[in-house]
Amino acid sequence: MRLLRYEWSKLSHLPAFWGVLVLCLAFNCLLIGSGDRWRWEWNETAAMTGGLSQRVDGDFLDGLGRRPQSDYRNYLLSAAEGMTDIYADYDLKSLSDFYNSYVKSSPTAAVLMECKYERLAERIAHLSETGAAMDWYSGPITHYVHQFLYGTLMRAVLTEGAVLGMLSMLFLLGYENQQRTAAGVYASRTGRKLCRWKVLAGITWALAVYLLLAAVTLGIFLLFWDWSGVWGGSVSGQFNYIIDLFYPRPFFTWTDFTVGGYLAAAVGLGGLLTVVFALLAAICGTLVRNVYLSALLLALLLCGSAAAQALCSQAGLWMGYALLTFQPVSIWLTINGWFTELGLNAFVPWQETVSTGLGLAVCGMGTALALRHFGRKDVMT
Repeated sequence: MRLLRYEWSKLSHLPAFWGVLVLCLAFNCLLIGSGDRWRWEWNETAAMTGGLSQRVDGDFLDGLGRRPQSDYRNYLLSAAEGMTDIYADYDLKSLSDFYNSYVKSSPTAAVLMECKYERLAERIAHLSETGAAMDWYSGPITHYVHQFLYGTLMRAVLTEGAVLGMLSMLFLLGYENQQRTAAGVYASRTGRKLCRWKVLAGITWALAVYLLLAAVTLGIFLLFWDWSGVWGGSVSGQFNYIIDLFYPRPFFTWTDFTVGGYLAAAVGLGGLLTVVFALLAAICGTLVRNVYLSALLLALLLCGSAAAQALCSQAGLWMGYALLTFQPVSIWLTINGWFTELGLNAFVPWQETVSTGLGLAVCGMGTALALRHFGRKDVMT
């Protein structure tokens, strides 16, 4: 534990780190400010529906109808009165055919896509039975704010946490070489084991930084946006939807999520994905002792895998594309639709969760093998 605290102190006494962290938070504040075009409507909706349940029924309509007369009250009342159970007769075949038309040249990928939508049919029936479509969330403004929160703000938080985590890991693993103390430190068996503590320190530091960024950013966001009445509503209400390849689809989730539960799950999965990125950095930093070369290798791996996925889609190599959707970068790109069927970005249910679990297992094993290799090789100065 003493060695762990020593490694943490290296990072905590690094002025550049805190400077970048402050810049990240400042940038997130700018992002929050960029959503002001929706903030008035969101808060006004919250004020109008405050004290009402999330389920749009007779009591909800009566309560909303008793609110002070205004054009905006009438607009919300009209939207509520027009709500129906969209899941009762949802045309899933059209959605399935739309995505299958892209991957039909690859039989295996097409079968995986068909199986995914067969599973989704069961979920749609369940959503209809539970009346999830009749939950208000925040009415007509829901889609825009939900996508802003997850597609913009949480994506920024995850990016910042992952990048700072990877850089911190590379800094720790390359510290001895940078200080020209590697020959003395790593000459003994005990010194070689120091790398294990560096990796553990890097992982915990990356996770802590991500959670700090998420807590502060979401805290500031919630100071200006009134979410007090929406936490218990279903995230799959009919006003929440995704537009993918110009094709809108409801916010189908693989299990029942409340708005609050969905946010907690997204933050949690983001933390695990941050650990995956940190482990990737650990592999590169352990195998390549030069900090700059290991950073270059890591960047090439991340950017190259994303480019390969795009090239596979362009070339019609859909099975290769399907395999590449399991990579960490692909999970990061789909954060605004986590725990849904994800369209062309997923070929199995819960793919973002499965992919993160596989990433933890593969990168964890890779880190263990890299540390074992480092423990046996000659010291290079």
